[in-house]
Amino acid sequence: MTANKILSAVRVGFAVLFLWLVLAGNWVNLKKESFGVFDSHGGAGFGIVAVVLGVLMLLVSLTLAVEKEFTIKPLAMGGNQILLAMGFASFTTILSFLIIVHSGSFRALGQVRGAGWGAAGAGLVAYFLPQAVMAGVGLLGASSSTPINQSDKQKVGFVVLISGALIAIAPLLQWFKTEEGTWTGYEPGAPRMGFLLLAFGAVMALTGFMRLRAKGLAEPGGRLAHPHLQTIVSLCVISPLIGWLITAAQRDDMSIGIGVWIGLIAGIMLLCISAFELTKREVTAS
Repeated sequence: MTANKILSAVRVGFAVLFLWLVLAGNWVNLKKESFGVFDSHGGAGFGIVAVVLGVLMLLVSLTLAVEKEFTIKPLAMGGNQILLAMGFASFTTILSFLIIVHSGSFRALGQVRGAGWGAAGAGLVAYFLPQAVMAGVGLLGASSSTPINQSDKQKVGFVVLISGALIAIAPLLQWFKTEEGTWTGYEPGAPRMGFLLLAFGAVMALTGFMRLRAKGLAEPGGRLAHPHLQTIVSLCVISPLIGWLITAAQRDDMSIGIGVWIGLIAGIMLLCISAFELTKREVTAS
């Protein structure tokens, strides 16, 4: 059995285990009862997003396991690159949920004792899945990447800079509201997933600034170019924010503020400019 086949089996195994933990396990433990993935007091919106990502990861993993490489040709994205992006998005979604359940006023809403074994286990699996994907990408051989022209380079760098800045700034605005009051994403008492956005936004803002320079920014190398990494970050921002929006829509005891919408729009901007860049240059899809 070749190394590629072993890694393919590992990826499928991680995807199956992730989906099983998400669907079968408890997501929230209260003092007297527990709730599952789709319950409004359990996984809620985060559970729905995790299930969607889990199903997609399993389908992509199975496709790659039967040695059917596929690419989204206009975007220069291959199965491994798509799986890597979804793996990171899954981990960030679960991590955001775990942070929310264990922090601030959200925990007090339902007398939450802590996260259940389903969410915790899925988060651990989602941490290892991208590493298995990256190991497989490293065995695919040489790759090529062509630069974009100077005009498009400036456009991309500017939009990445603005998107990153907005993602980092969004939690400064109203983020979370209950009958007891309102909080920004960085205030004590707020669900602290805002600090994840701060990290993502700061990295993207710095990336955009560096790409605006005459010398630009060196490519990561291998089969991952800047637009691939920007796509990964955008999905890591969009996925938990969609989960948070769905959660707020399902519950009557809380609502979300304008900061969440600003963060979501910025994440979509980053995703769109990454797709634009992938259509403007030749990058090896895998």
